[in-house]
Amino acid sequence: MKNLSVLAASAALSVALTACGDDSSSASNVEREEDSSSSVAEESSSSVEEIESSSEEEAPKARAATLEDLEKNYSLGEMFGTKVYLATGAKKGVFSLWIPDTAWVAFRSDFKDGVLEFGKKDKNGGWAGATAPAADSLNALLEKGAKIKIIMNEEEKLQYSINGGDFKDLEVAKVKVSDNTISDGTKLDGMSLSCAVDGKKTAYSFFEGRYLAETEDAWEAGYYDVQRSRLLMLPTFYDKPVYPLTSMTVGSDFNMLDITGKEISCESAELKYKAIDHDKLAGEWVSDVDYDWTLNLDKSGSYSIVASKGGNAELNNSGNWDVYGNILLIKNSQCTNTADCLTGIKGTVSGFDASKGFKLDHSNTEKPAMPTSWGVPQYE
Repeated sequence: MKNLSVLAASAALSVALTACGDDSSSASNVEREEDSSSSVAEESSSSVEEIESSSEEEAPKARAATLEDLEKNYSLGEMFGTKVYLATGAKKGVFSLWIPDTAWVAFRSDFKDGVLEFGKKDKNGGWAGATAPAADSLNALLEKGAKIKIIMNEEEKLQYSINGGDFKDLEVAKVKVSDNTISDGTKLDGMSLSCAVDGKKTAYSFFEGRYLAETEDAWEAGYYDVQRSRLLMLPTFYDKPVYPLTSMTVGSDFNMLDITGKEISCESAELKYKAIDHDKLAGEWVSDVDYDWTLNLDKSGSYSIVASKGGNAELNNSGNWDVYGNILLIKNSQCTNTADCLTGIKGTVSGFDASKGFKLDHSNTEKPAMPTSWGVPQYE
């Protein structure tokens, strides 16, 4: 299967995502030229264990940090025998840890209660970089999982703790930027890029901190940001197995460079769409095309779709949903017919009226056929 991460086709994939509903592989990476996830150096393991063994000593009268408290870049000081940095970027759900010019880990987080948590069990992050002891240690941290707690102490100073360790000061870091490279992820919001790699087209659409990437035979959608002048893309919805992290450099002319330095030619355009409010789209929708259809989009992000006839359910699927701009995204985790059920479904919402319904031009091929028109339920 040709993955959407066509921009780093020469890199090795250590663990492919195959299960319906899985978010990502925790160790595989489009950018890694040599897979060492199954043989991380002993130094890597011991470094992670040292981080975990410290005792937590939270400062008195501290409060959990908020997104408003955070700058774009911080130093975490010495880790794995080198300096490690934290990037928050546009603070729209993507965070990352960096060993500059060597390796980085990017992950999704809502920063609830001042906590950043990532790892294999969370299926919310990916690793990129070169093979080196410190890089392997960072990858091992992702594999094992980590919890970073950030507080504002009584002296109005930000501090952090990793895996329950002692709190240390979080120092603001300066990162050099260039006018030749996009360093602010918000500059991609509302843009579409059509890029060519080895004769294959990939179309990228960028919404408010979210993206959709499409080729002729596959698609993926998820969270994005630009941090330390690198585009980071973390998929959450997809129709085929994907890599957990794609990372490129985007020039001010919107052309790209992949991890190997290969040039990717892109054409840019304004993305024209009418954004659909998540909470307004949430609710129960119905259709009577051939069956009695009920589509439930819960505000929590869970979804279900049922097709019944004569009181008997012919289809009953469930999973998660979200809306990026005007694109409705669905990920199935439980299906009536597992052989035909798609891992991911995307559809363009048009004509939305919360009191009437909407049209949905979707990619679902499962039978019975999912309707393209949805309305509000009627009650006696």
